[in-house]
Amino acid sequence: MLTVPELTPQVLYIEPVVHPEYLCRAVHTDGIIYCGKTAEKWIDDTLVYFYSSSIKVKRQNVKLIHNIHRLQPIIIDEKYQFVLFPLHSCKYKNPFFVNLRQLIDFKKVNNKLVITFIDGREVETDYDYSFSKKQYEKTLFILDRTVKHQNAVRKYFKDREG
Repeated sequence: MLTVPELTPQVLYIEPVVHPEYLCRAVHTDGIIYCGKTAEKWIDDTLVYFYSSSIKVKRQNVKLIHNIHRLQPIIIDEKYQFVLFPLHSCKYKNPFFVNLRQLIDFKKVNNKLVITFIDGREVETDYDYSFSKKQYEKTLFILDRTVKHQNAVRKYFKDREG
């Protein structure tokens, strides 16, 4: 049984928090959900429960197929384009994750990174603008290749059936 709140494609971002009971929170289009686990553990639990996969398997896939070894995006569900990518590394496995599906743009305003989401919300952070743009581009590249690869495999098996 899942013991933590569910992560859905409506998550805008997951961020670490300083709180005695919670380690991170997910900001949704319609509210905030707090979790007592790190962001990576929360994502891992969601992957195991709903998709019979794990964050380790998803990372191995990105390493093998896309040759990306650090700060990898985590494709949770290709069909719904539910992809989370980190904006920094964190030795406590609790980085700030952004949901690609909900992201509109990154801007640099007064040496701050401003993230604009699909619902019009803007979040100001201290993360590096150029690094965030690179993470965004890397995530788009991985998702594009993953979807194309899956479509090619489906077509191959469909052609073999007929």
